[in-house]
Amino acid sequence: MRKAILCMVKTDIHDHVAYLVKLRELEKLLTTLGYNTIKKVVQSRLKPTVNFCVGKGKAYEIKDAVDKNKPDIVVFYNILTSKQRYNLEKLFRVPVYDRYDVVLEIFKEAATDKLSKLQIELASIEKEFPYVKLRASMKYLRHKAGFRGPGEYAYHKTISALHKRIKRIRGEIEKIKKRKKMQIDRIKEMGAPIVCISGYYNAGKTSLFNELTGCRKPVSDMPFTTLSSKYSSIFNGNLYLVDTIGFVLDQDPRLIQSFELNLMDIRSSNRLLVMFDASDRREVLKLKVDMLLRMYREIGVDDKITFVFNKIDKIKERRIEELKKIESFVGDKPVFYISVRQDMNVEELVKHLKDLS
Repeated sequence: MRKAILCMVKTDIHDHVAYLVKLRELEKLLTTLGYNTIKKVVQSRLKPTVNFCVGKGKAYEIKDAVDKNKPDIVVFYNILTSKQRYNLEKLFRVPVYDRYDVVLEIFKEAATDKLSKLQIELASIEKEFPYVKLRASMKYLRHKAGFRGPGEYAYHKTISALHKRIKRIRGEIEKIKKRKKMQIDRIKEMGAPIVCISGYYNAGKTSLFNELTGCRKPVSDMPFTTLSSKYSSIFNGNLYLVDTIGFVLDQDPRLIQSFELNLMDIRSSNRLLVMFDASDRREVLKLKVDMLLRMYREIGVDDKITFVFNKIDKIKERRIEELKKIESFVGDKPVFYISVRQDMNVEELVKHLKDLS
């Protein structure tokens, strides 16, 4: 297994739990990519530094750990600026990623259809663009001789090529977007409500979709098995169910915007089934519920939410009662506790959906 050192700048001095949850989640994602986290470095600061994210002294401390442990990569939980990443890679002499890069790598491995690949390619280029510009300027313009020297031509050629790729990909996505809008408009003209299954990865979204529709979409313990939305009618065509992409903690807004067709499914739906893994620890669930609620408010769809806590077969009755305390945290939104695998309370959820149709 490849080795990784995981780093974080913690800016909330009152945070004694959430940062640990976030680090564990990122460590799980790294394991998915085949990395073993051999060391974690956390520094508390009021804000990240401009040059290294961590302080200069801590950066050199990490460098010593890199020299000693020979990791394949260093990963920061914090989203890095191009300048921070460039300086860190120059200091460590190993690739440096942030959590956004990790999620993108998993997406790349999971993508199988054309739309997913296009959206991921666009997200990757837009994420890398400022960094590529910085590296290109360092490489080509450092020894520039005179106005419009060869270095400047090479720099502009590199940047122009990226702009062309972005334009081409956006054009292809726009064509698919138009077809998707026509599909949604046809469903709405039929008067059938659309219910979108959303939530965190590995919560059992696709399992529920398969259970209710009779489809056989691939199900896996690997995160992000579903990247492109799948529509299927249920209840004799009186309702359409949509299986869509899962989210991660602290999902970068740029990544959400890159998957704009998935956002179209969410915005067009009449009801959102937001799924969670009930076997997560209480503090993890509270954090996930809070983050998704904030995100859905920003999208403007929080009034459509039904919360679904899946995998209750994995927890004891006492834990289910503890779980119900979270209901006060979600307000007056409908909440269901189910197990798709053991067919527990699924019929109650089906009745809730039938009331919509």
